[in-house]
Amino acid sequence: MSVGDKLDVSGNDLLMWWQADGITRLAVLYIESFGNPRKFARTARHVGARMPVLAVAAGRSVAGQRAAASHTAAVATPWVTREALFAQAGVIAVPGFGEAIETAAVLATQPVPTGGTVAIVSNVGGAGVLAADACTGLGLTVHQPHGLTRRRLRALIPPSGAVGGPVDTTAAISAGQFRQVLELAAADEQVAAMIALVLPTAATGDLVAAIQHADIRVPLAAVLLDQAESVRLLPAVKDDGQAGTHRIPAFGYPETAAAALARAARYGAWRTAPRGVVPEFGDIGADDAHARIRSFLGKAPGGGWLPPGQVAGLLRCYGIPLTPLTGVRSEDEAAAAFAAGGGVPVVAKADVPGLVHKTNAGGVELDLRTEADVRAAYRRLAERFGAKLDQVLMQAMISGGTEVIVGVADDHVFGPLVIFGLGGVATEVLADHQARLTPLTDTDADALIRSAKSAPLLLGHRGSPAADLGALRDVLLRVARLADDLPQVTQLDLNPVIARADGAFVVDARVKVAPYQPQDPFLRKLR
Repeated sequence: MSVGDKLDVSGNDLLMWWQADGITRLAVLYIESFGNPRKFARTARHVGARMPVLAVAAGRSVAGQRAAASHTAAVATPWVTREALFAQAGVIAVPGFGEAIETAAVLATQPVPTGGTVAIVSNVGGAGVLAADACTGLGLTVHQPHGLTRRRLRALIPPSGAVGGPVDTTAAISAGQFRQVLELAAADEQVAAMIALVLPTAATGDLVAAIQHADIRVPLAAVLLDQAESVRLLPAVKDDGQAGTHRIPAFGYPETAAAALARAARYGAWRTAPRGVVPEFGDIGADDAHARIRSFLGKAPGGGWLPPGQVAGLLRCYGIPLTPLTGVRSEDEAAAAFAAGGGVPVVAKADVPGLVHKTNAGGVELDLRTEADVRAAYRRLAERFGAKLDQVLMQAMISGGTEVIVGVADDHVFGPLVIFGLGGVATEVLADHQARLTPLTDTDADALIRSAKSAPLLLGHRGSPAADLGALRDVLLRVARLADDLPQVTQLDLNPVIARADGAFVVDARVKVAPYQPQDPFLRKLR
């Protein structure tokens, strides 16, 4: 259904109608903007528990956002925010109509996959390799037959073929044998879906008919390498030769079949995953936090970055473990602070009003192990920043582990967005960040941690100990609670947070606040 400018009928209305009509089995939407995003998330999550919700998400680029805003009179939503909403609500987001049609062909005709292991069977070895590459790149696992299944496949497939996964039947196999191979591979209990790739030859018989007749009990995608269409539907054929009501999606390319199955598998994983809970923390001082924000805005009505001491105090209200800082204003005070800390290695940081990226400006001195090191570092910082230097912050050096970033960005329509990814000085260059909207559940936090490309570093990489994921989850959930409680916080960066086996250590933090003007999220605005 096309609703145009959505003056009186919205995507939310349609989702609720489709859920209640007793007929619809798959919802497909084209989305540029949201009038009420939180209601959409609740509605899509509820609908998605019963049937797939597929969305063509337009306006991912700056140019696309300009075009969307110009003809819908709506503020286009930044893609990272919409991506977070779709992930949490279980919406299957695709970048264009072609991908929507290809994915719909699977979702409308096949059961939802119960896992991510895909059996690949092909009579053309190269096509099977391409399908395996595509599946692996999309997070699917290529099934490797073993035991009795492998022995039975070997009895059917010529010696020049392969049964290790992907299965290569060679071009010499008959249509009847090809059907048997499909049924054998699909019957393996580890297989959650199947891709059958064929290129008809004079020696093989009708391989397309073999696919249509095969008794396959898992989601099936065919790839017909001589097919002109990107995707079409084949009728499944009963043993009596009659066409049934069941359909099989047939793709022209291995990559499109793999992509459609991968989206279906991710939806299946979302639908069966625990929904999680938003935790209640008994040690949070929300009233104290509000008082601190009011006090700062009373002195700086326009808002700004909180001083380091106030940042530490605000984080303490939410039980967020910032590694202690000691402010010093002379070389002697720096040496005394080092001695008071027991002589452990320390870091010295320049506290300069308005300086946000300390490392880039040369405002951080690392791994100071002796009093002489501390004194020399203080002198360097004093010379580098001169009268701008307010104080030097001394902090114990936290070594080892993996540096990650935990942050908050404010979206005036969607609300706070919790950001997680690889941290440290390279965080902006590598851009390995994922996001979720508040409120954050425990399962949302776990998914956020594992969605980063750098997640293997946290799970134990090449013999290194795994990070304390429970401590990292706790930081994320507490930051989400802070963002929900304090709408005046427009930006929060904990970078780096050092994730180690013995906990998560917040080494540096900055918080920006601004006066909050409540807006009605349900109010629609015209140009």
